[in-house]
Amino acid sequence: MNHRLMFVAGMSWLAGACSASSPGGGTGGAAGSAATGGAPGTGGLAGRGGASGAGGAGGAGGMAASCSSPSTYDQMILCDQPVAYWAMRASGPREPDLAGSNDGTYEGTAPTTIKLPNDDDAADFDGATGYLTIPSSARLSVPTTHSLTWEGWINADTLQFPHASSDGYVDWMGKCADYSPTCEWEARMYSATTSESRPNRMSAYIFNNSAGLGSAADWQPVDNLIKAGTWYHVVGEYTTLSAPSDCQSTSMYPGSINVWVNGVEWDQGEHGQTGCMSQYNVIPTAAGSPLTIGTMAMDTWFPGAVGKVAVYDRLLTPAQIAAHYHAMTGQSPTGSCGATCSFLNDWRRAPVRSARGSRASASRALPRSRCNWTNRRGRRCCWRPT
Repeated sequence: MNHRLMFVAGMSWLAGACSASSPGGGTGGAAGSAATGGAPGTGGLAGRGGASGAGGAGGAGGMAASCSSPSTYDQMILCDQPVAYWAMRASGPREPDLAGSNDGTYEGTAPTTIKLPNDDDAADFDGATGYLTIPSSARLSVPTTHSLTWEGWINADTLQFPHASSDGYVDWMGKCADYSPTCEWEARMYSATTSESRPNRMSAYIFNNSAGLGSAADWQPVDNLIKAGTWYHVVGEYTTLSAPSDCQSTSMYPGSINVWVNGVEWDQGEHGQTGCMSQYNVIPTAAGSPLTIGTMAMDTWFPGAVGKVAVYDRLLTPAQIAAHYHAMTGQSPTGSCGATCSFLNDWRRAPVRSARGSRASASRALPRSRCNWTNRRGRRCCWRPT
């Protein structure tokens, strides 16, 4: 299943053909010229590789965090020592990097704010012109330590994106603002209806600097699982230090890609060469593109909110990913993936939109009897089984 990114008069667009028979099939990424080849790699080692344990870290806003029992979501993230962390509070034109000094700047239409499940604010983008741009840094590139993880919380206003690619996806974050020659990686979500039968797929992509075809990990939900106006925790990981045993050509193109949604890990074994750097001959290379959130290259736009974006120079463990999901929602991840993915007793907090940027937490369309647990702030919360 291949996509090719074409360049016409300085603008990029996607044209592709679908050859897979099911929405769980593997994907190619995007575009342009063929991969460039490269020097021999280190070989594909079995297993995923680990992540270092949490160390001490400063809390948000300069307050010391107790890493033995962090009391807030921000403290938990900082205790896991990201190289960059933007809480996405959108309280002004700049978004501070709470883990370092790589602050971002909001461009285009200023975002409004909505509430995350823990009642923290998150930036709500207009889906047409507004985005956050963050200067390039080696800390945001895979080759610096050979492994990189990104995570964030996303909440789409609609599941049929009005400013999407020709095959129906938007980039809600990425380090590939100009495509070639500075492309690196992206976070992608597909519309509910797409020409390639990838309804609401959430993916972690990685590219050669020349853009071209990208390798990916794909979290393909079962039909009608994903809902508009609902928060999802998405985590993408890249490493050149290990690869699944069935990845091909790992001596030349070592490494793998992984993705989680709400703490549920995709099943690479169901997707052939998808999840392998070698799928499209990708050799991650650092380049100068800024990191952008709300869009990637200003040709697709995410209509909705993005919160709590963190980048790590290593792979997070499944336990850390689950802990982050729990810290935000008060729930443990439940679900499974094969060719497609599903949640069990999916936690959803249905927001009510009264006006742009003013979603109030409520149990709309849920029976009162199911509003049966209380979060850490004493707010009544609801379950909606899938």
